[in-house]
Amino acid sequence: MKRVLLTLAVLALLPGCAWILPAANETPKAYINTISPPEVTEGETVRLSGYGTDKDGEVVGYRWRSDRDGELGTAAELDTHSLSVGKHAIFFMVQDNNDAWSAEATASVTVLPVVAAPVIIDAFAASPLAIERGDAVTLTWQVSNAQTVTLDHGVGTVSATGSATVTPAETTTYTLTATGDGSTASAAITVSVQTTVHQITLAADTEESGFVRSSGAFTTGYVYVGDDSHNRGIQGFLTWDISRLPDEAVITKVIVDMSDYETPHDRPLPDLESLTAYEHPYDTLYNEYWSLAPSTPLAEWWSMDDLDEPTSEPGFAEALQDRVGDNRFQIRLQFAEAETDDDDDNDLLRWVPEHLPMLIVEYHT
Repeated sequence: MKRVLLTLAVLALLPGCAWILPAANETPKAYINTISPPEVTEGETVRLSGYGTDKDGEVVGYRWRSDRDGELGTAAELDTHSLSVGKHAIFFMVQDNNDAWSAEATASVTVLPVVAAPVIIDAFAASPLAIERGDAVTLTWQVSNAQTVTLDHGVGTVSATGSATVTPAETTTYTLTATGDGSTASAAITVSVQTTVHQITLAADTEESGFVRSSGAFTTGYVYVGDDSHNRGIQGFLTWDISRLPDEAVITKVIVDMSDYETPHDRPLPDLESLTAYEHPYDTLYNEYWSLAPSTPLAEWWSMDDLDEPTSEPGFAEALQDRVGDNRFQIRLQFAEAETDDDDDNDLLRWVPEHLPMLIVEYHT
C-alpha cells in the first residue's frame, strides 16, 4: 500500500501530471407514491408503493418501516394486513448500488379497531308450549355472532343453530344465553306442564276410629271428644284408609269436613278453648290418652261455626303427603288448652259411625 501511494505521489510531481480524486457518490432519494387506503380496519390490507432515484447510479434496495410495528418489508411495493390498531407513521428509504441509503420519506396510515357485531338471538321457540306431564318438548334456536351458546336446566353448551328435546316434570322456563366479543344476549321461553288433578273422598274407618278416656279405656265406632260429668277428658281418634292413594301422588289440597257432628249434651266450644287435631302414629286406641299437646297441630276449630264449614287444611295436606305409600292415616282430636271446664257436666262433640268426618283429597301424579 505504501508503495502504491508513493507511486501516485511521484506521478503527481511529474511534469504534465495533475492531481486526480475519485468522484463522490450522490445519495439516492426516496419517494412514497401511495399508502392506500389511508384508513383501514384492523386486519384489512394496506398497499404500500414507493420508488427511488439515483443521479450517479441505480436504486437496488428498499425498506419500509412503521413507528409502531417496526420493519414492514423490502420491496418497492408490498401489501400488509398485520398493522396494529392506531395511527402509524410510515417511513420509506432506498439504497443505491454503492450501498448508500437515502433519507426516509414519510407518510401515515390509521388502523381502526374492529367493531364486533353484537350477539343476536334470531329465534328461540318451543313446540309445543303446553304439555301433559311426561310428554316431550322440542326447543329450537338460531343465534348470530356468538362464540358460546348455552341452554340451562342441564342441557349445557349447544351450537349456534340447533334443537334439543326436553321433558319437564313441571312448568319450566328455559333460558338461552349467547356470548361473543364482549356482548351477551339471552332469551327465555316457558313450557307449561299441565297436570290432571284427581280427587278422592275418604270416610273415617268405623272399626279403627273411636275415643279414649283419661283412664285409658277406649271404644270404637262412635267418636267423642270433650269432658264428662266427672270432669274427665275424652279424646277422639279418627283413622282413614289411604291405600287408594297412588304411591307417586303429590297432594295439593286436603279439605277436612267435620260438619256432621252431634252435641248430645252441652256444647264444648268455646268453654274448652279450641278443638285441635294432631297426627297420631297408627296403632291402637288403648292407653293412648295424652294429657299434653304432643306436637304441632294439623288444624284448630275455635267455634261451632268453624266446625260447620269444611275447610282446606295445609297441615293435613303436609302430614298426609308424608304418609303416602302407607295404608292408614290417624289423627287425635282433643281440647288441649282446657281438658275440662270443671262444671260437672258432659261437654261433648259426637260423630256417629254412619257420619264420621271425611277428608276430600286432591292430588296429581
